[in-house]
Amino acid sequence: MRKRDSEKEKHILITAMKLFSSKSYNRTSMQEVADICGISKGSLYLYFKSKEDLLLNILQYYFHYMEEQIMLIEEDASLSTAEKFIKEFEIKLRHYIEHQEFYRLQGQELSGLSDKNIYRYLHRQNIAEVKWVEHSLIKIYGKEMVPYAADGAFLLMGMTKQYMELIILKQFPLPIKKVVRFVMAQIDFMIKGLLDSNIEPLMNENLWSLYLEEAGEKRVHPFELIKQMKNHLKVQSIPNSQKEVAIQSLTIMEQELMNMQPRMAILKGMLHNLEQIHSLKEIRKELINSLQIEHAPSKSRFTAE
Repeated sequence: MRKRDSEKEKHILITAMKLFSSKSYNRTSMQEVADICGISKGSLYLYFKSKEDLLLNILQYYFHYMEEQIMLIEEDASLSTAEKFIKEFEIKLRHYIEHQEFYRLQGQELSGLSDKNIYRYLHRQNIAEVKWVEHSLIKIYGKEMVPYAADGAFLLMGMTKQYMELIILKQFPLPIKKVVRFVMAQIDFMIKGLLDSNIEPLMNENLWSLYLEEAGEKRVHPFELIKQMKNHLKVQSIPNSQKEVAIQSLTIMEQELMNMQPRMAILKGMLHNLEQIHSLKEIRKELINSLQIEHAPSKSRFTAE
């Protein structure tokens, strides 16, 4: 494999990305990529073993390019934490505008890929983006921000998305620097209001851990297991009274897991109510393991710290 920074490889990556974006990945062949790049198909395969390998390298190239710019800001000791975040946020938004073809490519329906690393890579990048905002807000506002950091990340990204759509889709002449500073000023008001209030965060530890789960992880979140159990009960031939108790118990568990500090006694009690339903035995064990009740009897794995 030739070096990733070679001019020819970069030319292939950029050309293929534009071709995939305009024609769609699924309708573009490696022969077409080779023709547009002015090389033989055999030469193209010397660089990338398959079309999926080419796609993964395109994704890695563009994300790495942006990360290199971010690192330059991180290494600037003259900037405060807030100043670094603002500058890095500007870089990310400018990257989005300057490389719209790259983001359009990600928005395509990339289904049926045999290389699951592509799905995992995109998932990790999306999660990393949200976690980057979350951690940055905590560094800026301090440890009291921890319970609200996930909500703050969603609020910031949601507001920014609307302005970016105006810039890209409607061609509004809004300067990125001005947009970032305006959005950050609004977030500052919101966060200070949250910290001064007794409002409970929407994204508690359970919901946040569910959102952040890695693609392809073997562990299944408690919410997903409870949903599976409810669906299972709907088709089971068991007495209605027993079924009703089981569904009520599962609903109570869902509600309890929504709390910032789920009470283990409640969860254990509801799990005990399910013990007599033999068809739920295996999934009930999986739920117990997911909650780590046996290993940590005083606190659920998903309890907020």
